[in-house]
Amino acid sequence: MQKKEISKLIYFTLGNNVNYLKLANLCISSLYKNGYDGDFLFITNMKNEILGEIEFKKEPYFLETDQSDLIHSSSNKLKLYKFKEVSNFDKIIFSDLDIIWTSNPDKIFDLIETYEFYMSNEDALMSDEWWGSQLLFSEERVIIQQGKIKGVNAGIFAFSSKMVHHLEKIENYLKQNIHLINQCLEQPYLNVYLFRNKIYNTKLTNLVSHSGYHLNNFDGVVLHFAGGPGNFSPKYEKMLNFFENNIEKE
Repeated sequence: MQKKEISKLIYFTLGNNVNYLKLANLCISSLYKNGYDGDFLFITNMKNEILGEIEFKKEPYFLETDQSDLIHSSSNKLKLYKFKEVSNFDKIIFSDLDIIWTSNPDKIFDLIETYEFYMSNEDALMSDEWWGSQLLFSEERVIIQQGKIKGVNAGIFAFSSKMVHHLEKIENYLKQNIHLINQCLEQPYLNVYLFRNKIYNTKLTNLVSHSGYHLNNFDGVVLHFAGGPGNFSPKYEKMLNFFENNIEKE
């Protein structure tokens, strides 16, 4: 019997800052350069601008939203459950736009085997502001500190479409605790929810770099040019330089 072909989706959010179209163009171009042949979805209020700025091999999907501020634009990643065609896809990756792909994303898609969210660690513990903040209970902080459990980064993660309903639950959790929001936007809510429900692993850690250092020696799959939410100019300059000198020349 012929093996069923896996249907793949990479999705993004774009809103609040039209300059992020330039990051999106670099991100998409790096995926094409590395042989990605699956589908794209944008959760955005900028459909026309995206289609006018970026050359796609086939038209992406769109889940259109209202214009939003930085917090709501970033947390739109949780709205994937509203995408009517989501059940048509077997495996899904969320990717921030400040990302350059240095290898084919199949290296990540191929890891998705269980009903978990596949994440990557960062150096800080989850109980620090960026990863858990005030959302964590005191007993959870003790467990995390004693176990030296590192936080996970929401800039890129992968999962089976069977897990999409959890994104709605995380969005509801955020809405119910919006008074605890901070500069880390939706990330602490996602981290704490996944931690409490024990539905994540960190198999992406060795494939993703969030540091922006030693870029020329990187042998993973994803370079995340993290530099603070909405901080466009430094990200774009670093991404463009790396793309022109390492991706475009290949």
